[in-house]
Amino acid sequence: MSAQLSFNGFVEDLAIQLAGHGFERGEEGRVFRRFSPEGDVLIFEVQPSNHSSHWEKAFYINIGLVLAPKWEWDRQRTGWSVEELPRHYDGGWRRRLRFSGLSGNDQWRIADEDSAAQVSARVRQQLDDLMPQLLSLLDRDVVLNRTPDILGPGAWLTRAWILAGEGRTDELEHLLFVERPARTHDSVPIRTVWNYATGRAPETGQR
Repeated sequence: MSAQLSFNGFVEDLAIQLAGHGFERGEEGRVFRRFSPEGDVLIFEVQPSNHSSHWEKAFYINIGLVLAPKWEWDRQRTGWSVEELPRHYDGGWRRRLRFSGLSGNDQWRIADEDSAAQVSARVRQQLDDLMPQLLSLLDRDVVLNRTPDILGPGAWLTRAWILAGEGRTDELEHLLFVERPARTHDSVPIRTVWNYATGRAPETGQR
């Protein structure tokens, strides 16, 4: 079996596994999304690499968390339609599924049916281990009050967008302008989420 056919078979196996965790396959074919009731979305996307050849398919497995308020802000700013669906690169939190969970080598390679089976088994193991943590990112109560370790140092911004989207401006103000260092108060991420929360245009918003 050719590298391309073996890769296609891997993607089909991945689609079945992700469907078991509530992900829906997008029209793009290699994009899988799971939405929360609030409209936040966790995305898996298989991205072919330009290191691929006729004999071997190289690719990445990208993961992104796109929060509904941030996506709304992006759509307003860019003029995208409400039918537009986010991709992994729209996420405020992004990672790649790697050989050792979220660490280690991030490029997967499939050359034939045997290597496809090996990669599929490895990916299945990684997803089984990581999925509980990943799905917790779609629970706003968990993100706000327990702050999953998987979010890393950028967890504050994820929390900020949730607070902004829920209209919890007092809590957001404390997070951005009391908890965060003073040197960051005029940074683009803080100004962006604050402007969204207060309904001001990015270029004129003042605190």
